[in-house]
Parts: sequence; C-alpha cells; structure tokens
Amino acid sequence: MYEAFEHEATQSNKPSLLISAAVSAGKGTIETAYQIPEMSKYMDLINMMTYDLRGSWDGFTGEDSPLFAGPNDKGDYKYFNVDYAMNYWKNQGAPAEELMVGFGAYASTFTLTNPASHGLDASTSGPGTAGSYTQETGSLAYFEIMSQRVCSFLKGATEVWNAPQEVPYAHKGNQWIGYANPKSFTLKVRVSGCTFCGQGKYPFMHVLKSALSIFTPDLPPVLALPTSTVGSPTNTVAPGSGSAGESGFCAGKSNGLYPSPTSKCAFYNCVDGRTYEEACQTGLVFDTSCSCCNWT
Repeated sequence: MYEAFEHEATQSNKPSLLISAAVSAGKGTIETAYQIPEMSKYMDLINMMTYDLRGSWDGFTGEDSPLFAGPNDKGDYKYFNVDYAMNYWKNQGAPAEELMVGFGAYASTFTLTNPASHGLDASTSGPGTAGSYTQETGSLAYFEIMSQRVCSFLKGATEVWNAPQEVPYAHKGNQWIGYANPKSFTLKVRVSGCTFCGQGKYPFMHVLKSALSIFTPDLPPVLALPTSTVGSPTNTVAPGSGSAGESGFCAGKSNGLYPSPTSKCAFYNCVDGRTYEEACQTGLVFDTSCSCCNWT
C-alpha cells in the first residue's frame, strides 16, 4: 500500500495519501498484535483508541477514558489509562508525531449493585439503562448526559470530579456513569498534546480546536508526570499553553472561549474560573461564530 501510494503521488504530482490505523490502547493487545517499529516506518497517523477502557463487563464502576491510573488500580487495570498507553506506544518505538490520542464524547454506564455504594470501583450488576435516544444499554451519548432536556442524566445527579484520574463521574439512584467534559478534554490535550446540549454548539470540538490551534513554540523536553493532581489550581503553565490565572477576565464567567478585546488573533479560554490567554496560529484570527481560529 505504501509503495502504491508513493507511486500514485509521483504520477499525479500530488501529495501522497495518508496511511493511518486505529490501534488498541490495551497493553496485552499491543504486545501481541503490533510490530511497532516496523509499522511506524509506513504509518502517517497511529490513532490510539484510548476509550472504552472500562465498562460494565468489569463488574465494578470505572472511568471510560481516565487520563491516569486510579489509586486502587491493580494488575492489568493500572495499564488502562491514556497516559500509560501513550507512553507505552512511544517507548516501543512509535514516533510521538504519529500518535493520535482518542477522545470519546460519550459515557460508559453501569447499574450499581447497591445505590448507597457509588464511588469508584463500586460493585455493579450490569450495564446502565439505555438512553432515551441511543437506546443502547451501557452507554449514553453526550447530548443524553449534558443537554438542557428534562431527560439529561445530570439533571438531579451527583457529579464528582475524580482528581487522581482527571475525569468526572456521576451517579443517580442505581445508575453510575464515567464520562468526559470540556475540563477533562482540556487537561488531556495539555498533557498528551493530541484523535454537544446546553453548552453551545459542539463544545468538545471547540475545546480541541482551541487547545490544538494555538501557536506553540518549540516544546521543552518531556518530563516525567508528577504524582500530584494535575488539575489543581496553579498559576504556572507550560510554554505555548497560554497564561493562566484564577481571577481576571474569566472570573465569574462560564466555561468557554471568548475573544480578546485587544487583539483579533487572541482569545481567552475559561476553565472553572481560570483564565488562559491564548493566540491563534499565524495568519488566523479568532472567529466568534465558531469559537475557533479561522482564516481572515
């Protein structure tokens, strides 16, 4: 295929078609299914399926796409997280520039054995109840979780931020869901450098656009991730991620992207009251119609 694509590009005088693959994020499957150094020679993009990492088949609650391992994870479960999968692929020979991290815009759902026991790793009796629209047990679409409709799961639910794994979960009655939200998407992008309902149109896509479309200078060497909570309040940010603060422009504002009053090429990314001042890539301006960087 690689040779055929190269030949076609030569004959047509056009860029070669890209070769990509969706690959497992599970250590056991990676070890037996892929010759990583060899396949990396021919791949343009390697899309890690860093979702569906936990589900009702486990018999206990767990996050669908945790950024890090949980404090009680044991055995192979400690490998089922985005950070481990990303680094395992890199350590086995996959170039970092080929790796794409997968983002799941849905929830894995569970039915609790005992509604009074509703934390992480709580016993479950099966998949969660099917959603009103998707009609499939064990999962909910994002609009079934967060919309302004009466049927939204989060209406009347208890929401919990799972700080060690940097993702949320929620429970209501005997139902428990592990899901993603704009905050967890932002944190995942900032850590990995990456593959909608009452929050504006396509909130997840806007988060990804804002985090990935900013101007970024050469990155410093990758450092080992700290064991402390990544999402705790801080005024220190990595180069290229924008300046951050817990007051100022974003104080009292809803999560989202806002144009800068001083530059058409800059914008503010508000996350839980913290202010991230960011800039579009050269030649682009912030477009309020899509909350994204766009051509002039």
